[in-house]
Amino acid sequence: MESIVNKKKTGWCYPVAILAVLFYLLPIYVLLNLSVHTVQNMRDVLSLPETYNWANYAKAFANTSLWKGFLNSFVIAIVTIFVEIVVSALAAYGVARAGGKVADSIRTVNMLIMMIPGIALLVGTYGLMTKLHLTNSLLGLAFLSAAGGIPGTLFMYVNFVISIPRALDEAASIDGAGVLRTFFQIILPQLKAVTVTRVIMTAVGSWNNYLMPMFLLNNKAKYTVILVIKAVFAGSNGVKDVPYACATCALGLLPIIAMYLLLQRFIIEGQMDSAVKG
Repeated sequence: MESIVNKKKTGWCYPVAILAVLFYLLPIYVLLNLSVHTVQNMRDVLSLPETYNWANYAKAFANTSLWKGFLNSFVIAIVTIFVEIVVSALAAYGVARAGGKVADSIRTVNMLIMMIPGIALLVGTYGLMTKLHLTNSLLGLAFLSAAGGIPGTLFMYVNFVISIPRALDEAASIDGAGVLRTFFQIILPQLKAVTVTRVIMTAVGSWNNYLMPMFLLNNKAKYTVILVIKAVFAGSNGVKDVPYACATCALGLLPIIAMYLLLQRFIIEGQMDSAVKG
């Protein structure tokens, strides 16, 4: 009887969830639908075309700038993920285990930094990158992206590390393990769920980053996928081919979608491991 009452109380959640999903899927449907249209037949963005124009995808595949953009974006994403995860996890381990007023002050300052919107630092950031001669540099952009994501990642890691018993550290120390060995072999494996979550979030943020690459990357050979898509939407010689641009954008989404599908099972496994150990 109680389960029936609970179902009635939460029954409204399902139609709301379905509407939310449809709301978020609508732009993707419009994008994919337009990608198989022709330039002459774009009046109704919701109705399917009479004939599917797959030539837009063939043209996008043949665009060497897109593949160069893929490579550049992969380099930036991998470096950003590595730097952000390693630095944040190590810092979180130290802050969580240290305790005291200094650690509390670091956590407070870190939260204050998280409140500052990145666009508010745009002028200062650009000036600093120019002085350091890091414009038109993929590594420079990757380090900048990692620096911007470290406060949020540090915040998440600290909360997870605090929940790990100190007895594990003490047992590792008795066995002769140092701080770094304890962290990488004992603590980091316990952080699988949050690590995979932050890897996905960092990769998506790096892949979709538009503002800083637009200001820092002036060399077309260094363009990321987002800048290549933006250039395609802008058109060639003033002529805009929206279906072709939509096909290019659809291809640009594939790596992130594939990465999520590959990593989502690790999030679930990490959550189950944490629940069992808790």
